[in-house]
Order: sequence, then structure tokens, then C-alpha cells
Amino acid sequence: MPARQTARSCHPDAGGDAGQGYFLRLTLHVKSVLRARIAALPFAIAAAYPCALVHAQTQTQTANSAASPTLAPVTITEGRGVATPLVLPSTAGSRLELTPFETPASVAIVPGELIRALGTTSVIDAKTLAPGMSSANSPGNGGNVLSARGFTGVNSVKQLYNGLELSNAGGVVSFPFDPWNVERIEALYGPASVLYGAGSIGGAVNVVSKRPNPTQSSHEIGLGIGSDNSWHEAISSTGPLGNGFSYRVDLSHRSSDNWVDRGQSDTLAASASLRYDLSPQLNFILAADYGRQKPMHYLGTPVFNGAPVPGTETKNYNIADSDLFFQDKWVTLDTEWKPSADVTVHNTLYSLTHNRRYRDATVFTYVPATASVRRTSYRDISYSVQTQQGVNTYAKFKGQIGGMKNEFLAGFQVERSFYDRYDNNRGGTSTVSALNPVPGLYRAAWQGESIPMYYLALNRVGVFFENHLSLSERWSVVAGLRSDTYRTEREDRQTRITTNDKVSGTSGSLGVVFNPVPELALYGQVATAQDPVTSLASIGANQQGFGLSKGKQVEVGLKQSLWGGRFDWTLAAYHLVKKDLLTANLANPTIQEQVGQQSSRGIEASASIRLNAWRVEVNGTVLDPKFDDFRAQVGAGTQQLAGKVPMTVPKRSANLSVFWDFAPDWTARTALQYVGRRFVNNTNTDSLPSYTVVNAGINWRAVKGVTLDLRVDNLLNKSYATQGSDVQWILGRPRTVWLTGIYAF
Repeated sequence: MPARQTARSCHPDAGGDAGQGYFLRLTLHVKSVLRARIAALPFAIAAAYPCALVHAQTQTQTANSAASPTLAPVTITEGRGVATPLVLPSTAGSRLELTPFETPASVAIVPGELIRALGTTSVIDAKTLAPGMSSANSPGNGGNVLSARGFTGVNSVKQLYNGLELSNAGGVVSFPFDPWNVERIEALYGPASVLYGAGSIGGAVNVVSKRPNPTQSSHEIGLGIGSDNSWHEAISSTGPLGNGFSYRVDLSHRSSDNWVDRGQSDTLAASASLRYDLSPQLNFILAADYGRQKPMHYLGTPVFNGAPVPGTETKNYNIADSDLFFQDKWVTLDTEWKPSADVTVHNTLYSLTHNRRYRDATVFTYVPATASVRRTSYRDISYSVQTQQGVNTYAKFKGQIGGMKNEFLAGFQVERSFYDRYDNNRGGTSTVSALNPVPGLYRAAWQGESIPMYYLALNRVGVFFENHLSLSERWSVVAGLRSDTYRTEREDRQTRITTNDKVSGTSGSLGVVFNPVPELALYGQVATAQDPVTSLASIGANQQGFGLSKGKQVEVGLKQSLWGGRFDWTLAAYHLVKKDLLTANLANPTIQEQVGQQSSRGIEASASIRLNAWRVEVNGTVLDPKFDDFRAQVGAGTQQLAGKVPMTVPKRSANLSVFWDFAPDWTARTALQYVGRRFVNNTNTDSLPSYTVVNAGINWRAVKGVTLDLRVDNLLNKSYATQGSDVQWILGRPRTVWLTGIYAF
């Protein structure tokens, strides 16, 4: 492999005269939605399948202002002429911080500059900018559930923050959610258990936050206002403090009345970190993150004959005293020690706390005979607290084996999680008018209050290894191995019965990279992984006896950079199989057996093009997901679902972003996202239609340090469903207008 080149940072220069200031006042009254249409898209997708596509990679011409949320300039490395993204080291596919060219796997980097240039307002939307990542989000799962390579959920597509995860209880991951302090989002496709343990057969997505700048001070103030009384206020500040100390503070608050009745939402994200460089070889970063979400209490719109009931699109059928709340607190201490140029030791101590509350009616069924909506399954979870503490340590060594360059890593992870669950026995029924619903109160329909249900302790011990051997300038081999043991102790708070279990899993990967020319990498990889049958942090007593489900993937692909780094493209093809699914027993459907199988094969592609004033980012996927052997309980019997498509998985998805610097300090943009049809159940009897959402915006670097941005989301005002069931759909946001300003100094 060619030696890694050093590339300058692509973070915008936020420097400037500290004594110079601007007063920025933004006022916008939105009383009606903007009526607009697209005259023409600068580029068209010319293939029948949206597979000319891949990683969202950041490049654009330099903006005249440090505050501009436009893409970073193209950076060319010395001697290779390769655009920065494919040669910049990252942790997306390895803790060895290999570049995408060196990694024998499909990885994607979504830079923070691209996220902010598009005006993305949530982390889940930012994650879906990566190829093949589609949202499977609903109000109850915390806002971070994805589908990738035919597999869905946080127990198959792992969600991390700075390389750590909260062992999800009940499939809920609620942090991070705000993209204001995001440095980049890294995605690894296919089995990622060799890096992170069980729960990542479909892939892993890691959100990397901004860190303190020990050499330069910079500050940002952001203000945004939009349709439906939507507001965003944010600040950031970083810089050196002297005597080896530096800091960073980020604060972001968002609120909105939203487009449905009683749809108010309010979120707050705060981060603070302190870095101490004791010496050039030793540094510490103490970080604290806080997140508080009060999402809108909208759980769906009733459907009839495969479409929302006319006139109900803005109605809210939840109860008047509904509650939906998520709170997260993360504290981490990172230590990095470099005793020599060839040895690096990294240690992370962490303490995570999560709390959530629910109180609502969850199922809405349309009754055509009376033009009414029947509300059922009243839920009350007044207390649901999870705490987790752990340590993650690894060491990296650089050296030679038989004269060949070699990098080796060894590490371990130990953690303990506690989950205290309160819940109610679901029930209750009430009926309201479909067009004029009177929300009513929880206790008017159901008396089932929250009670202590169970307490669960999860202990985890893992060891992992990685190795990167450069056989020659053209050939290299990357291998990884990880073994984890999980112990659960569950106490039923009603019966006082305690049950225990232990499961273990070992994952591995082996890949080869061939560089026929410096700007082209061909690779192949075989990788294995494990998924739990359900969330281990909240596993039921009747599921503790099952082992981990096993997965295996074979993948080949290429990565290439042309035209001096102005055209990058990647292509990957894979076949992924997951075995040992829980299926219903043929003789007794109420009994589960671990014998099922699910598979997926597909193609992912991406391209990044930069031509003078134009920049285009395009990516997408085509896949064939299916059950190979899976029996489900249907009524009183079982049904074989072989050949059926797993629920919430689209067979096709694509992203297209076009930026045009049409005048000095001005940039226009258009972004298109396509998501294919998704089934709402594994029997494939009902589905959500495919949809295409178009966003557009214009950015003006007004004066030094000040940027104004006008954005229209869902420009064509399409009605579409992001999630749902056979009786109700969760609809996406209609056309929304935003005006935002950022002052950087």
C-alpha cells in the first residue's frame, strides 16, 4: 500500500478579528406555505435503478466566510492527486484508523460540513445521507433506528456516539439527536461485530462529535425560524485556555408547533469538553453530553384502503394528557498516550444514563361505518431508567514482519448495565370522531397505571484484535477478531423470581486490498457477526435461553479517484446471511425455536463530482432482502414466510445533492431523497408506498462571519409515510420554509 499522506483539515477557518462584531436580527412570519416548483433539476438520474451511487463525501470550493455552511474545499494530497475523503484516516472500518482505500469493506463518511450545508435538522436524517441507510424511525424508539442491507433495528444496525453505545433496552436509542455539534458520521456496512460486538450484522453507524481545538479559538451563534412556529437557537465555542488546557462548548435548542394539532415539540442538546495536554505524548479529554427530547405526541394517521383517510392528515388522535420524554447523560474520560512513535494506547472510561417516559394511546383504527377512530392499547411507562458504566482500552503497534509494514491492535471492553422498568398492562378503548376528535384523558379509557415490572443487570466482557499487513505496495491484508460474553440477571418485580443466562459470540473478518494503480483500490472480504434475539438489556425470561444469531457476509468492491480528485466513486456487491432466527413452533405457535434464516444480496454505489462551480453527491442501493426460512404465528397457526421481504426494508433507496456557486458568496442547492416501498408486516399483506422528497435552498455569505440561508424542505409538498402499520401511518413533514443565520468569529 502507498504510504498515507498528510492532508490539511477541511474544517472551515473560523478566524477573524475578535474585536469586530455584528448584530444579526432575523424576522420571518410564515402564514402560508410557499408555493413553488422546480423548473429543472441540474442533473437527472438516468438509470432505471438508482444504483449509480455511494458515500456522501464533502468537497466544494472555499467559501469567502468562515461561517459559511458550504462544503469544504477539495484537498489534494502530495504525490497522489487523490481527493481527501478516500485517503483520510478514519475509524469507520477499523480502530487502526485506516483510510477508505486501505479498508476492505464498504464504508461511508458523511461530513458535518455536508450535513449543515443541506440544513439537516436531525441526526437520523443526517444518517440517511449515507448510501443504503433508510430510517425506520417512530416516536417510541428514540429517533435512531435504521435499516441497512436488508436488516432493521438497533439490534442489527448498531448506533454509536464517539465509538460507544448504550446497550439499548427495548430497542430504544435516543442519543445523539441534534447535528449541531457533529464533526462527521461514519458508517460501516455489513457485519461490524468484530469492532463493536453483538448487534451489528447489518452494519454500524458512529456519530463523531467535535472536540476542543487546542491551537485556535472560534465561536458560532446560530438562529433559525421556520414554518409552524419553529425555532432553532445554538451556540458553539472552542479554543485554548493556556497551560495545556483547551475547551469546547455546544448548545442547541429546537422547538416547533409542527403540522398536526397539539404537535408541540422541544429538544435541548448540550455538550462540554475539556482537554488537557500534559505533554506532546499524553492528553486527556473529559466530556459531558446532555440530551432532552420532548417529541411531538403524534403517533400516526389512520388509513383506509391503503391511504390516509381524507381530512385526517393534520389531526392528532392521542390523548390530551399524553407524555413522551427522553433524557440522556453521557460522561466520558478519554486518555491517549504515545510512549513512542510506533505505540499508541487509548483508554475510555464512561458512565451513561438514560431515562424515558410514555403515556398515550398507541393504536388508531378507522371505522368507516361511523367515520370515527377507535383508540386502543393505552400505554403508561412512568419510570424507565438505565445506567451503564464501562472501560474500553486498546493499544496500537506499528512495526514490520519479514520486512513488510504491519500494524497491530489489541484491546478489551468491560461494562455493566442496569435497567429498571415500569410498565402497565396494555388495554383500554375509546372512540373519537375522525374529523373532529376530542382527545380525552388517559384514565377516562383505561385504569392500568404504571407498576414496577422487572430489574435487569447486563454484564459484558469483550476482547478484540486487528491487524493490517502490507504485503507490497499493491497488496495488503486486513484481519480482525473479537469475542464477547454477556451475562444477564433478571428479577421479576411482581413474582420476585430471578433468572440468569450467559451467551457468548466470536466474530471475525478477513479482507484483501489490491491497488493496481495508486488511485484505484479493489477489495474482497469475508466477515461474520452475531445479533441478539432481542435487546439484551431488557431480555425476557422466556428468551434468556436462546443464543446469539449468527451472520456471514461475502463482499467485493472498488474505490477510485479520478481527475485529480474531482471525481470519486465506489461500488460494492455483497451477499449477507443471518441464521438462528426465532420462529414459531409448527405444533405449538406459542413456542419459539431458533432455526430461521434471513438473507440479502445487493449493490451499493456512490459518486462525488466537483466541476468548477458545480458539486454533485449521489448514492444509492438496490437489494434483494428475503426470509429463507421463517415461520410466524398467524392467528391460531403458523405461516411459512420463505421468500417474503422483512418489514420496513426498502429494496431501493437513493440520495442526490447538487450545489451551484452561481455568483460570488452565493450557493444554490437541491437535494433529492428516494425511498422504495416498505412492507409493514412480515407477511407482506400491507405496505407503505415509495416516496421522493425534494428540498431546495440558497446560501449567502453576506459579510465576513455572517451567513444567511433560506431553505424549503419537501418543496413539492408531497404526502408520504415514513413508518406505519396496517391501520395507521406516521406521515412525514409537509412543505416547510426555514430562514437561518450563523455568525462565526
